[in-house]
Amino acid sequence: MNNNIDDFKRIKDNFLKIKENIDSIKNRLKIDYNIKIMGVTKTFDANYVLAGIKAGITLFGENRILEAYTKYNSEILKDEKIELHIIGHLQRNKTKEAIQISSTIQSIDKIETIETIQKEAYKQKKIINFLIEINTSKEPQKSGISEEYLPKLLDQISNSNFTNCNLRGVMTVGPLTDDKKQIRESFISLNKIYYKLKNELKKDDFDIISMGMSGDYEIAIEEGSNLVRIGSSIFGKR
Repeated sequence: MNNNIDDFKRIKDNFLKIKENIDSIKNRLKIDYNIKIMGVTKTFDANYVLAGIKAGITLFGENRILEAYTKYNSEILKDEKIELHIIGHLQRNKTKEAIQISSTIQSIDKIETIETIQKEAYKQKKIINFLIEINTSKEPQKSGISEEYLPKLLDQISNSNFTNCNLRGVMTVGPLTDDKKQIRESFISLNKIYYKLKNELKKDDFDIISMGMSGDYEIAIEEGSNLVRIGSSIFGKR
């Protein structure tokens, strides 16, 4: 994008359409809590991010750390006030850059990653929020822990002194299928896990259930998502 007015307008129109659709779903289901829309900007340059900001997006998500680090430190975005989450697998050798640019890591599935984040966040004097990624569709090629392993990870977290890491919720990626029943089952599963943990942890700020992307966010909201991660439906095909 070269600051093209038509592209800026398209992104704004797409975002407003998503926002209106979510408002419609909320009205239909009588949902009284806020649902955050994350603009996922993987492979899109800083101008696309700027267009998203102008459209009203305040929360962004990135998968690729070094690409995101360059993008969000660019001259184009240096004065913009936004919130950035890392939503892809975090390689531990890129932890320093991830913590410098983000407030939340959504893709935690092992204690070793949290330990690395804790060390780096302490050095940078930052508090980093994190979500536990759960593979509710049980697809072997996917990141995320199994529900069966979750108690062990939670036990490890509770027995560690993570002063700079704060557990805020859970996330999942729906199955790659057109079968809406399978997608819904995956989201129902995460919703059950979320409320079970919320009851057990008794932690006021355990409040994020991140699920739903461009192709399945409507189902995700119907099953309790309060943070949807939208890329192509806002910014276009990659």
